Amino acid sequence: MWRLASLLCLSPLLAQIYCEDIAGIMGENFTFPVQIDHKIVEATWKKNKDKVAEWEEQNKPIYLGPLRNRSVLMENGSLTIVNLQKGDAGTYELLYRDFMGDHNLNFVLSVLDSLPKPKISCNTSDDKLVLNCTANFQRSLNYAWKLSNNPQSYQTQELSIPVKNVDITTNATCIIKFSQTERRSEISLLPCLPEGKGGSSQERHRYYIIAAVILVVGLVGITVLLHKKDIIKLGTGRRTAQNNSAMNGSGEHEQLFPGNSEQQSNSQGAAFSHTVDCGNEEPEADRALSRDMNEEDKQIVKNGVNQEEVTQDTEGGNGGQPNNSSSSTKEDKTADEPVMEPGTDLEQCIAAEEDPKA
Repeated sequence: MWRLASLLCLSPLLAQIYCEDIAGIMGENFTFPVQIDHKIVEATWKKNKDKVAEWEEQNKPIYLGPLRNRSVLMENGSLTIVNLQKGDAGTYELLYRDFMGDHNLNFVLSVLDSLPKPKISCNTSDDKLVLNCTANFQRSLNYAWKLSNNPQSYQTQELSIPVKNVDITTNATCIIKFSQTERRSEISLLPCLPEGKGGSSQERHRYYIIAAVILVVGLVGITVLLHKKDIIKLGTGRRTAQNNSAMNGSGEHEQLFPGNSEQQSNSQGAAFSHTVDCGNEEPEADRALSRDMNEEDKQIVKNGVNQEEVTQDTEGGNGGQPNNSSSSTKEDKTADEPVMEPGTDLEQCIAAEEDPKA
């Protein structure tokens, strides 16, 4: 019946005037499709012969009747109805003036019910995924498809995609449009594919990313673990060095003196030889102290020998007696001097030198 609306554009004299049949969706903001190439200086809109809006150059638009507070008249002559209602349907006429004279345009407006939500169906055929979009509407619709991984828009009602190129993580959106209103529906492509097909490239990429992340985390963990072990070893080494330093190196000296029986004898020369060996293993300060102590011991022994000789000469007056005293003094000196036993450490060696009578 909407085609018969064009008859309303005929004048009583049956002279046909330009008339366009248009339709809008209830609830939308509908704008009449006016295209005027020249600048206009005056415009008037009528609905069913009644003025609803008018404008003159240098003045503000005036709105009348049912479109008061629900319409906008632009300087190019276009009229917009806000929140289109069923009662807005009817015949509209635009009268305008430009530098060439007076003109008019006629429109027959139909108001349709709200646009329904489109329905999407999918299936596979000949290694292709086929998407179909439908909507139950009394007028022809404009269809478009958009894929979430592709900015391109496909102006078609049915969309076919090769199965090998389908990304299982992709969503497909169907958009229907009529007049100035759009509705859309969305679907995931995964349920549309047979099991084990589709998404090979994208899925591999996702697996590669997951594997790379796991590898990086593992390497970081190993690096941290090795670093902690190095710190522990370093701390243990420092504590060991401090312990050895506190003990004046006694453990090392014990290993350096295996208690060789060939170097340790009961003779006087072996004892003094081992004493010198002990000093050689000491630090420089200890070796100097040992040398001073040895010199003092030797001086004490020498003084004792001289004193004993003088005493014996005074008491006996015997010329052979000093020899016996000298021999006795040597024996006493040998007995007093320390003899290193096998396994004697550095501390015992130094103690023997300090106290010959021990």
